[in-house]
Amino acid sequence: MRETRLTPSLFLLAATAAMAMTAAATGWAAKPQAAPAKPPAAAAPATPAAPAPPATPTGRRIDLIGPDGKVFPYTVEIPADWQVVPDPEKKGLWLGPAGVDPGKDPRSVFVRPSPADLRKPEETVLSIQENDKKDDTWAAPLVAVRPVGPAGGTRGVLVQMESGQGARARSLLVLKLPVGSESVDLMGVAPPILFPSLRPTYEKILFSVQPVPPVPPAGK
Repeated sequence: MRETRLTPSLFLLAATAAMAMTAAATGWAAKPQAAPAKPPAAAAPATPAAPAPPATPTGRRIDLIGPDGKVFPYTVEIPADWQVVPDPEKKGLWLGPAGVDPGKDPRSVFVRPSPADLRKPEETVLSIQENDKKDDTWAAPLVAVRPVGPAGGTRGVLVQMESGQGARARSLLVLKLPVGSESVDLMGVAPPILFPSLRPTYEKILFSVQPVPPVPPAGK
């Protein structure tokens, strides 16, 4: 029987990587400190998927490309003046405002492959919530299945994570999407004081994701 449980290491891989890259760029410590006592994470219902509007004159839709040049089966809309910057060192792709170092600008969104298996997203949600209860160094106040696409036929997992204290505190919003037996993460990371103002930007990018329809075989 296939093991579908998402272990702590798989979820924390994405979160720790995001924290580390942000820490290196901004001077925050990479190792989080113990977080304050956290309220229990409530089981959130699946968030309805809203049909993505077509790209506006101020936006453009792009493919999501992995560090090895592999194209993920999703597109995302970004502002027309944003740039796409591969980051071979961190094995991902930055989406951020033009003319800045995206690794140092908290408005940016980082895209990276993940080994987490999301073919059963409800199990992933429960696993993250269970791991949250066992580890006081981070909290996940939001964990929910997130359908994407006009019909919501593809289901990912949306996670908000809080960790650290004081200058080391940070907030993470990540949308995890299935890619076969693995996944791809789109994430925004910011200090908690900036997170509320940046969250609409993160959500606008993350929630614009659309699956790429499979190409029918030749002659069909």
